[in-house]
Amino acid sequence: MKESTLNEAVRMWYGGASQRRIAKTLRVSRRTVGRLLARHEKARDGLPWEDRKQRRSLLDPFEEKISELVARYPHITAVRLHEELCRGGFAGGYTIVKDRLRDIRPQTGRAPVIRFETGPAMQAQMDYSTYEIEFTSEGLRRVHAFSYILALLPAAVHPVCGVAGLHNHRARAYPRI
Repeated sequence: MKESTLNEAVRMWYGGASQRRIAKTLRVSRRTVGRLLARHEKARDGLPWEDRKQRRSLLDPFEEKISELVARYPHITAVRLHEELCRGGFAGGYTIVKDRLRDIRPQTGRAPVIRFETGPAMQAQMDYSTYEIEFTSEGLRRVHAFSYILALLPAAVHPVCGVAGLHNHRARAYPRI
């Protein structure tokens, strides 16, 4: 439950709204509103809030086996791990194994791209590629495309592009401005 939902429920409660009205406004059940308000009252009185005990997972008896397999095979797939656990007597499904494996493995995020600006005409980008194009008069021909983009201003890019086509083994550029 979001902290903002709890805060809004408490604010509405102190404003005189009924639990039914709070539940309808916040789109939660009346029992949830009652639990939120009870949690708030206990926190105000300085008493600890006892959360429900978490249920035991079907994977808890196999935790040692999972750790051993992940340590031995760091890139083990969830499918393979599920097969190994089933051989050892696991009766659960694939999804619970996949979720546990996702929690165990360290999350490797991609490094963010750092944006940088250059001065006018200090940076350019180019691209080259070949294409097979069907011409009406000449038939299938290989065409070479080259583009060169010069950054004239830091915030704006003015492309100066050209397409080079092979015609009688001579490259001709067709500038586009």
